Amino acid sequence: MARRLRVPGLVDFAWVADPAEIRAIDEHPEVDRRFVPRGPLVNRLVVSRIRRWFQIDDLPLPSLAPRGDAVRAARQREVAASLDPMSGRPLWSEGQLVRLAAFVRGESSTDAAAVAVQEIVGRLFFADYTADGDSWRAAEIIDKLRSGFSLAEIVWQITGRIRRARALLVDRAQWDRWAMHGTAIGLHGIVHALERMRDLHSQPDARSLSSETMLGECLAPPRRVPRTVETTIIGTGIVDGASPGTIIMLELEASAPGGASAEMVFMSGHWNQCPAHAFVKALLLAVWTRSFQGRSGDTRDLPTSSGRAC
Repeated sequence: MARRLRVPGLVDFAWVADPAEIRAIDEHPEVDRRFVPRGPLVNRLVVSRIRRWFQIDDLPLPSLAPRGDAVRAARQREVAASLDPMSGRPLWSEGQLVRLAAFVRGESSTDAAAVAVQEIVGRLFFADYTADGDSWRAAEIIDKLRSGFSLAEIVWQITGRIRRARALLVDRAQWDRWAMHGTAIGLHGIVHALERMRDLHSQPDARSLSSETMLGECLAPPRRVPRTVETTIIGTGIVDGASPGTIIMLELEASAPGGASAEMVFMSGHWNQCPAHAFVKALLLAVWTRSFQGRSGDTRDLPTSSGRAC
């Protein structure tokens, strides 16, 4: 059952955690990702914050672009095709795989694994993408912004830390919205999955786990994603009466306390399906397999791409 907080003129939010309700809201024609500043004061502030930090050249990052955006839809299909593990295109190098496997075995730090993931994702778009401690720390700041407002954000804004982090990531992504999304936002899901894989690997029966079991244990959806109401919703029984400007939070993490489905992790089968879903699963499977092969003396990176992902 959806929760609603509504104070006329001040705030109008709803939180939806039931999988069936999430599915219905995500497909509702009057619920979208347009993020036009309107409605109560808090709603307008939240939308303005999204538009400030999650756009490039006044265009939203793909995870925040509306369903009717033809460019988003076309590029989504192109990226999905380019990241298809069956395409024959190398999506990561042996050296990168070795670094991630070492982390899963407990031989390196989370930061080291995160830099490797950011490098892998960045080079899906640009062969010369550079990931390092600075770019990973910048991505952590952007991820904290997505988690919700905090007092630390005020300090970061005053000191310019958010602005510098965003500028660094945009520059590394060469002002490409899809590269920016992958290296600032999308990579966190992979890093968190690797952290869970590390815990799983330490269990006595780890070698006996099937691929499906491993993925089920490691993959998890984002905590929540926002939507906005475009036209007053009548008769849904979920957020009935929600008006233009109402912000609906789809609580994906809370929707799957006993294990996440591909639908919730990647929004599989929906208009906003993650185009990297096959790539992410293939990478995790490759790391899992490699983690049982022990150390490798050769950690040199091989070329991962000859150019952009599409």
